[in-house]
Amino acid sequence: MSNHRIEVTPIAGSLGAEVTGVDLRSMDNHDWAAVHQAFLEYKVIAIRDQNLSPQDIMDVGARIGEPNHYPFVKGMDGFPFLFDVVKEPAETSNFGGGWHSDTTYMKTPPLATLLYALETPPRGGDTLYCDMVAAYEVLSPAMKAMLAPLKGVNSAGLKHLGGRKAHHSSIAGMNITGTENAEAFEAVHPLVRTIGETGQKAIYCSRGHTVRIDGMTEEESRPLIDWLQAHATRPEFTCRVNWKPGTLTIWDNRRAMHSAINDYQGMRRHMRRLTSGPTVPVY
Repeated sequence: MSNHRIEVTPIAGSLGAEVTGVDLRSMDNHDWAAVHQAFLEYKVIAIRDQNLSPQDIMDVGARIGEPNHYPFVKGMDGFPFLFDVVKEPAETSNFGGGWHSDTTYMKTPPLATLLYALETPPRGGDTLYCDMVAAYEVLSPAMKAMLAPLKGVNSAGLKHLGGRKAHHSSIAGMNITGTENAEAFEAVHPLVRTIGETGQKAIYCSRGHTVRIDGMTEEESRPLIDWLQAHATRPEFTCRVNWKPGTLTIWDNRRAMHSAINDYQGMRRHMRRLTSGPTVPVY
C-alpha cells in the first residue's frame, strides 16, 4: 500500500491523531514510516478499521522495540507479553483508571503502549491522554531549573488505592497475578526526561506511581508531585480517544500519560494490550 493513501487527522490541539488508510497486517516500510512519523508528531495515534490477530499486534509492536514484561497480569497462551484487559458488566472497578504512564516502577519502562479494541460499550469507555512535553514547555524558567536535577521514586504498590492487591482484587475479569509482591517493584527516574528522537523534554511523574522525590520524604514530595500532575492534565494539554472494535491506539509512554474512563457500568469492554521498547529514562 502506498502511503499517499494514509491520512492523519488531529483530534485535539496539543496531541492525538486518527490514522486511516493503512492495513497494519500488510504495510511495507514506507507505510510504517508514515505511521511512525505521526506517532512522533502527535504522541497518540488511533489507527482505525484493523483486524489484528495476537501475532499481528506483536508484529506491530516489534517495529517499535522488544516487548516489555508486565508483572501483574498473566499473558495469553503463546503470547506472554500480550494480555486482555476486560471489564465485565457486573464489575464496578476498571483497569488503568487514574492518570499514569505505564510501569514507571520498572528499570526500563516501555517506549510505547499498544491497545487494541475487541469489544467496546455502545457509549463510554474512552481513554484520556495528556501531553507531558507541552506541559513542561510552559513552565517558568525557575521551575524548570528546580526540576532539572530531581529524580522520582516510582513504586508499583498503589498505596493511594489501598495497595495493588486490594485494588486488583475487584477486577475479576482479568488474570491478575503477583500483586502481593508489588512493592518490590521500585525504580528511580528523572522527574523530567529527554526524548532521544526529538530532543524534547517531558515531565515524568504521576500521583499513582511516583511516591516521593529522591532525597525527600513523602510528605515533602507530595505537594510538588500533585501540582505537576494537576498542571499536566489541564484541558488544553489533553485529548480523548473514542474506541470502536478494530481500533489500535499506540501512545508514547515517555511523553504522554493516560487514564481509562470508568463510565460504562453494566456494559462489557474487552481490549488487548502490549507494551514495547524497554527504555532507560535519561535527563
